[in-house]
Amino acid sequence: MLAKEQYISVCILLGLAIGTWFFIIFWPQKPLPRELTPAYQDSLRVVQDSLRRDSLQLAWAKRDSLRGARWEHYKDSTKRADDRRFALWNAERKARYDSFFLADSLWKDSVGRIPRAIKKDTILDLNTADTTELKWIRGIGRYIARQIVKYREELGGFYSPEQLKDERLQRWHLDSVIPHFIASPEKIRKINVNSCSTDYLQRHPYLRYEQAKAIYELRRKSIRIRSIDELRQLNELDSTDIERLRWYLQFE
Repeated sequence: MLAKEQYISVCILLGLAIGTWFFIIFWPQKPLPRELTPAYQDSLRVVQDSLRRDSLQLAWAKRDSLRGARWEHYKDSTKRADDRRFALWNAERKARYDSFFLADSLWKDSVGRIPRAIKKDTILDLNTADTTELKWIRGIGRYIARQIVKYREELGGFYSPEQLKDERLQRWHLDSVIPHFIASPEKIRKINVNSCSTDYLQRHPYLRYEQAKAIYELRRKSIRIRSIDELRQLNELDSTDIERLRWYLQFE
């Protein structure tokens, strides 16, 4: 049998044990910090993986854009270099081409049909001479003769040998051969202003599209143009144009 003091001690110990058990079971426990919860750790891991992927994609995009920019710069620089090389090659080829035909025109005969000794007093009509006759003049070869005849067809004929100085023929410096030519204005093929179209007018070497259109509009307003002097009211034509066109326009 236990003594009274011992019995009381045992009851106190038992009560303490039961109270501790109840405290542990029923006392609300303090939740874990948010940073230590498994769900937070998982979400944090997902966010870190997403940021890592985004940073990698951004780095790849920057790398690709940098490569693209470098490639475009390389293509542009290569194209510019090719354009420069082509321009130089084309200029050199054109210079050789022009020098070849100039030399051919100045020094070569046309398969022996032109006499080597040309009379210094030879005079030809620019509106009737063909390419063979033009080559009788020293300084005019096969190529230049063709260009003169071609320009004559486009003009409709020459009214003066001084037209060999026109911009179309200026590159061959034909000043020295002008004394060997005359021009018969009566053989010029003229354009009837009152019946032709704008397209037909602008084919003439002395008329630009704006000038041809202005002449056509003037004719449409006044129904009929009677003389070259009526063209002086057009701002598109100056006095030099009027004097040159006088030989090629008719107003029937």
